[in-house]
Amino acid sequence: MSLPPNLAELAVSMHHNPGVYALLLGSGLSLSAGIPTAWGIVENLIRQLAVTNGVSPLPEGDALFTWYRDTYSTEASYSDLITRIEPTQAGQHRLLRGYFEQQNADGQLVPHAPSPAHRAIAQLCQAGLLRVIVTTNFDRLLEQALADVHVIPTVISNAQEIPAAPPLVHGGVFILKLHGDYLKDDVRNSVADLEQYPADLQAYLNRILDEFGLIVCGWSGEWDHALRNSILNTPNRRYPLVWSAYREPSAKAKELIDARRGHVVTGLDADSFFNLLEGRVLALRDLHYTPPRDAAALAAEVKRFMANPLRDGARLTDLIERTCDDLKDAIHGEARPPAPDEHGIRRGLEWSVNVSVPLLHVLGAVLKYDRAGTWTATLREALTRIDWDVHMLPFAMTDTERQLRRLPVLLIGLAAAGLGAAYDKPEILTFLQADPYRQPNMLRYSPVEALLRSNSLDDLVRTGDLSKGSMPVRYWAADVLMRELAPYLNPATALEDLRVGELLVALIALDEVVSQRFMETMLNGRAAVTGTQLYRLQPQRGCARLLQLFKPGLEDMQARLGLQQDRRLLAAAYDQAAVAAFNPRYDFGTEGFRAEMAALVSSMSGEA
Repeated sequence: MSLPPNLAELAVSMHHNPGVYALLLGSGLSLSAGIPTAWGIVENLIRQLAVTNGVSPLPEGDALFTWYRDTYSTEASYSDLITRIEPTQAGQHRLLRGYFEQQNADGQLVPHAPSPAHRAIAQLCQAGLLRVIVTTNFDRLLEQALADVHVIPTVISNAQEIPAAPPLVHGGVFILKLHGDYLKDDVRNSVADLEQYPADLQAYLNRILDEFGLIVCGWSGEWDHALRNSILNTPNRRYPLVWSAYREPSAKAKELIDARRGHVVTGLDADSFFNLLEGRVLALRDLHYTPPRDAAALAAEVKRFMANPLRDGARLTDLIERTCDDLKDAIHGEARPPAPDEHGIRRGLEWSVNVSVPLLHVLGAVLKYDRAGTWTATLREALTRIDWDVHMLPFAMTDTERQLRRLPVLLIGLAAAGLGAAYDKPEILTFLQADPYRQPNMLRYSPVEALLRSNSLDDLVRTGDLSKGSMPVRYWAADVLMRELAPYLNPATALEDLRVGELLVALIALDEVVSQRFMETMLNGRAAVTGTQLYRLQPQRGCARLLQLFKPGLEDMQARLGLQQDRRLLAAAYDQAAVAAFNPRYDFGTEGFRAEMAALVSSMSGEA
């Protein structure tokens, strides 16, 4: 929806100038929370006086105020009424408490709940867009709303608390309660109290009014002469004043607005005003949001968004998708991986790791901390945004460069598999079977084919340190993943988790083989089926982990991994099929292994 012009301009200004506006809030802010305005309290107290004086029937509306004027020879005012009924501060404290608390089902007095306006203000404070709040209210609804978003403010309700307060420039969120706190004996209600503030409190208020722009809401501008005089005597020229009023401001309010060259927003109650302001300012922030580049900060951002999915779910989705898009741009971009030099391909391998690291940490944070699996589908869908096929890019490449661009799919695929095995989310791997970029009659590799080709060792035979000799890519990948995924895997089982993940990838790859979905003439011995050395994981242990993941057995495995085949993939004979089709460097799969794999098949299928 479109915003009133002055509100739209305020949202833009707050987005570009976070923290430069202070709020000035009156009793109208708490009205929807069930706490009456000052004028509502006046009306209620006059009614109580009329009852005490035996007036019957009770007058209503203007007649009630006429009765008060005729009886006491003065116009009704908040300060006069409070001091007439309870002349001492302790008595006023007891009198007001009944207006700020309500009885629960057990008959106990408890505070009212914050209004939508309080909660919107709390969100703006949490986002760092607001830091200073000046209020004439006695209630603690702001403090409660801020606590709900884990923001602990510095609260000042009397002059004695000012010396201990941290400096305004770096002290977090401040609440200055000009009229005191209803739970303390420092409330200011009388005409004398509101005519002039204590010197330290006045100086503190003047500093805020001089250094910050001002957003006024819920305050009529009629009462509190000390506050009116402060605004008139400190006409800030650096940042504007914005005055929100449901109806046209009164003459006294207009005097204050004109003194600060302010702008008026009318037609909105406090809840609507702050909800619209919060929504627009945070939308502007999200529009210009760039995920942090540092991997640890990126993971922390994921956890922060996951903590409040109702508020931050869209932001988390955007972060995940942007991270995937960044990797896609890197492996398809014209910025080339470093060419081999006297140190071999070390710098090229570092490039492959660096472009993969942000997504590795997003995978780790989501799959570890999302125990309910709420975000698995979102993460899987985001991974399909990446076109993993780099075989035919629109510029010339050496074979080494092509292989370096393929390595991220190996790292991401094995990371997703290991984390999926560790946290019972193997279905994340189904992104390898999706290929939304494929078009009819298009010659291209699916993600799982791209992963298989990343394991070809023809060009990447060394780690870059020639003195250490050759290292198969799968060992290099395991070293990288053990390092980068350390915050997300149990160190006692991390290596086994990655090997179980490799087994899951192998099952998907072999499913493609057995289902004859690969273009065998193109592969022709050039690809190694990742995990067909899967039997490095002892069969007994592999069986136990598969049974742990797929408790119902083969049908569950088939469904969760998106397989077309099932028990055939676990039979040793089909490991030989993989060897014959692809992998001259295959390590194991001997005759002695077949009996053990047959036992595994029987266990998974529930056969005796």
